[in-house]
Amino acid sequence: MEFKLGIESLLPDLPNKPIALLTNASGVTQDLIQNIDLMMKKGANIRKIFAPEHGIYAALKNGEIVRDETYAGIPVKSIYTEKSHQIDPVELEDIETVIYDIQDGGARPYTYVSSLKHLLGAARKAGTQVIVCDRPAPLSGSVVDGPMMQPGFRSFVGIDDFPLRYGMTIGEMGQYLNRDINAELKISAMAGYKRSYYYDAYLKHFVPPSLNLPTLNALFVFVGMVLVESSKVSVGRGTPYPFSQFGYDGSWSLDLKQQRGAIFRKIMFIPSLDPLSGQKLEGFSIHIEDRKIFRSITLAISVLKHLFSLDKGNIDFKHLSILYGSDELRRFLEEDLDVNKIAETWIDSSRDYLEARKAFLLYD
Repeated sequence: MEFKLGIESLLPDLPNKPIALLTNASGVTQDLIQNIDLMMKKGANIRKIFAPEHGIYAALKNGEIVRDETYAGIPVKSIYTEKSHQIDPVELEDIETVIYDIQDGGARPYTYVSSLKHLLGAARKAGTQVIVCDRPAPLSGSVVDGPMMQPGFRSFVGIDDFPLRYGMTIGEMGQYLNRDINAELKISAMAGYKRSYYYDAYLKHFVPPSLNLPTLNALFVFVGMVLVESSKVSVGRGTPYPFSQFGYDGSWSLDLKQQRGAIFRKIMFIPSLDPLSGQKLEGFSIHIEDRKIFRSITLAISVLKHLFSLDKGNIDFKHLSILYGSDELRRFLEEDLDVNKIAETWIDSSRDYLEARKAFLLYD
C-alpha cells in the first residue's frame, strides 16, 4: 500500500465548515508543502491558527514566549504565552473543527503532546471536533522505555501518565489522552504505515519540529538526555549540534563503555545558550550507530550518576523530578543504584500502561 501521511489522507475530505489549525513548520506533506497553503488552495475556511511552543515557524528557543501574528492574512494565536499554555475554549466558539498537524518528538517532555491534551480539553468544553493528522512515530512506535509519570508530578512537560518514551504515533497518543476527556476526536490515519519502522523509512526529508532538534538522531538523544538539562551540563543548545553533544565546565572521568549503539567522541565546545553559555566545555559527541539498541535514557542516568558523584550540587532535583516524573531518581542516585537496576524499576511501573496502550494502537 502506498504510504500517506494523515494530512494527505485528510485533504480530499476537508471539512467545509469553519476550521482552525494547531500546527507549525513541521506540518508538511511528503513533498514539503505546508499544510496551511494546501488547505487554502482547496478553499478551506480557516478562521485561525494556533501556534504552540517554538512558534508557527518552529524557530524560537525552548521556553521563549510566542507572540500573536498572521500567516497569509490568517490570525495566528499563541498558545504559549507568559500567562498560559492553554487554549481558551472561548477561542473555539466560532470553530467547528480544529485540525492538529505537528510532527511529534516521541518524548513525554516534548510539549506538543501537552498542547494536544489541552486542545482536547478546550474542545470538549466548547463542543468542537478535533481531527489529529497522524505522522510517523520518530523513534518507532514499537519501543516503550523509561519511567512512568507518577501522581503528583504532572506538569506541562509531563502532561499525563505514560513513560518517557511512549511508543505511539501522535494519533494513537491523541486517543490515549482523550480516554478521560471524551472530546469529539477523529484520527486521520496514515496509509501503508508499520509501527516498528522509523521516520526515515517513509519520509525522505526531515523537517525539524523545533529549533534545537535539527536532525532525526537528535530526537533519539533528546528523549533521555532531556533529563540532564536538570544539571550543570550543556546538551549543546546554542551550537550547530544540539542534543548530539554534551559538556561540563570541568574535568570528568565519565565511563561510557557500557552504553550500546553509539560511539562517544571526546570533544571541546563553546555553547552560545545557557547553561554555561560562552564557556569552553569538555564533553562528548554522540554518534548513533544502531538505533535499535541505543537507549538515551540509560545514557542520561549514567551522566547524572557521575555528576552526582562529583558534586550533589550539580543537579537541580526539583527540576529532575518534574522531568523524570517522580522523585525516585534522586533516591536511586543517593543509594548509588546501578543503571541497569534503575531501568528494571520501569518494567513493573509501566505494566498497566502497556496493557492500556493496546486499545489505542492503530497500526500493526
